[in-house]
Amino acid sequence: MNRTGKLLVPVLGVLTALALGMAGVAFVLQTQEHEKRLAKESELKVVLADRETLKAQLTEVQDSKRRTDDELAKLRQELSDTQDRMSKAARAQEELSRSVEDRQKELDRVTKDLEQARDERQRLAGQVNDLSSERESLQVKLADLERAKGELETKVLEMAGAPTVELEKVMVSGGQVAANASMAPAPTAAGAAAAGQIVVVNREYDFIVMNLGRKQGLAIGQDFQVRRGTHVLGTVKVEKIYDELSAAAIQPDSKKDDIREGDQVQAL
Repeated sequence: MNRTGKLLVPVLGVLTALALGMAGVAFVLQTQEHEKRLAKESELKVVLADRETLKAQLTEVQDSKRRTDDELAKLRQELSDTQDRMSKAARAQEELSRSVEDRQKELDRVTKDLEQARDERQRLAGQVNDLSSERESLQVKLADLERAKGELETKVLEMAGAPTVELEKVMVSGGQVAANASMAPAPTAAGAAAAGQIVVVNREYDFIVMNLGRKQGLAIGQDFQVRRGTHVLGTVKVEKIYDELSAAAIQPDSKKDDIREGDQVQAL
């Protein structure tokens, strides 16, 4: 037993040493584990802090993204509105261009019409000047005609107021034209049957004076045929009537150059 006891002492010492060693190892391990746990907790805290920071950053990024999306949508809308306005402006520009072209065409047409109107006015002004000159010429001719008419009427009145119509000769423009011994025909029952002779021929104004008048029943506008024997020279129309004389216009269809003093006249 002593021997056994002696063996147990070293064994117990070894076991004690082992226990102490294991306890030391366990303490060391526990200490290391605690340090590791503290390190892990510290790292976890850092990770959690980073996570919160990342969450905040993510939230900020999401908010920024929403704001960016909103601004992008707004910009797209503004771009669409701008494109619409540009399209409208382009259409308005086209319409304005067409309107300007139409106005230019209208202006060109009006300018052309104005030029034509000016040309027409100048032409009409020339015609007016020509007509004025012609009128002045006609007025001069009319004055000459009135003067000649007055002279002829005076001459006819002198002839009508003579004491007898039995004339041997009638003076015409400085010449003498033979007439029958009696120029006054025998009175007739009506002017339609009157017949007489031409006593004056005025070739400038195409009229004659014949020895028939109010006493023979003549009327204004009455037509007479001019004859020389059986040859018909034309017709005349009565315009002035005196007692025994009358003035008649030579009609256009007559042989004016052949009619002369002494030719016979017969009422139609």
